[in-house]
Amino acid sequence: MKANSTCCSATASPCDTAIAELPRYYPRQLITPDDLTLEQNYFRDRMRRHNRLLHGWGVVCGALVCPVPNPNSTGGDNQYLPWQVKVQRGYVLGPYGDEIILDCERTVDLRTNGTIGITGEPCLDAPDPWCSQVFVNPTNSIVYIAVKYRQCMTRPVRVQPVGCGCNDSSCEYSRWQDGYEIGVLTDCPPCNDGPPTVGMDGGVVDLNLIPQGDVPGCPDCACGPWVGLAAVTLDPDGKITKINNCACRRMVLSFSQFWWSCQGPNPTITQFTADPVTAGTSGVSMKVIGRNFRCGATASFDSPNFVVEAAKVQDPQTMMLTVDVLAAAKSTDPSPNVTAMDIDGKSSDPFPSGIKVLDPKPTPVATPKGHFAPAKPLKKPPKAPTP
Repeated sequence: MKANSTCCSATASPCDTAIAELPRYYPRQLITPDDLTLEQNYFRDRMRRHNRLLHGWGVVCGALVCPVPNPNSTGGDNQYLPWQVKVQRGYVLGPYGDEIILDCERTVDLRTNGTIGITGEPCLDAPDPWCSQVFVNPTNSIVYIAVKYRQCMTRPVRVQPVGCGCNDSSCEYSRWQDGYEIGVLTDCPPCNDGPPTVGMDGGVVDLNLIPQGDVPGCPDCACGPWVGLAAVTLDPDGKITKINNCACRRMVLSFSQFWWSCQGPNPTITQFTADPVTAGTSGVSMKVIGRNFRCGATASFDSPNFVVEAAKVQDPQTMMLTVDVLAAAKSTDPSPNVTAMDIDGKSSDPFPSGIKVLDPKPTPVATPKGHFAPAKPLKKPPKAPTP
């Protein structure tokens, strides 16, 4: 912890009070520190309430408790340091809805009450020059490692004194910073070691059971601020014999690692609509109705006499086609089948279009009217005179 980081305090239970008041700012308003603090507390209280009632609380990821390797070990029984464990990085939601960010590995001596850390500061366990650590060997062979949220004041700055009184402070802390406390407890914290009450079927997790049952009651904050991490078993000499990271650890459901590879469904045609068309007609509008039509989808016919010039997807169920019907199409030809194709290569099954082709009407030949005089034979040109 830095020398300028002091006065860490735990969060009061959000179940006691709920901040529902938000400052309203207006022109020429005199804003005081209380106004700005109230705005911060309003949103922090909403965030805590959201986490606590919608997501629950517990370990989200990481925060494993491990033994500390002995740098002077030559193998055998002294490969780990006695009395010490290491808490790895992790992310935890506290019972009051606070985010607990363990952004570095912290070493904890099991003969102390634990350690305090501030998120974002260097991961150094610097000794306090004013206070020496007190080591008391635990009387129990099993101790519990837990963590809780703490809020710390940091960055002291000089302030202008108001008057001449002796109570005026020359420095004020200018920041609140999120922190945490890793504790060494003799018992597992409440609500950390019991089985889940929802979504269990004979000891087996069944998520289908969660959306069932009566109207649930809102959980209270009777469990306290601690989140259990592990149970550590040690002998009288401080040798770590067992670390159970699943005992006294409450996990909270997270979707951060839940994902799947998208497998788009094939397009399907259920209906095709087109008016009777005449062979040799261009720009005929036709409608394709079905499912799973995506952007870039098109269609084609199994007859070369029907050419799709343009396809427009209006919605996943409707696709409009602009079709040219060639002059080679005959009314006696069978109705062509239409197939929808997605831009990713997936296609539907051929669907009978039911298009009715009309043969073009024959062009009438004009009949000449009246009588025409027979053409007179052309006269032969006179011969040239003989010289």
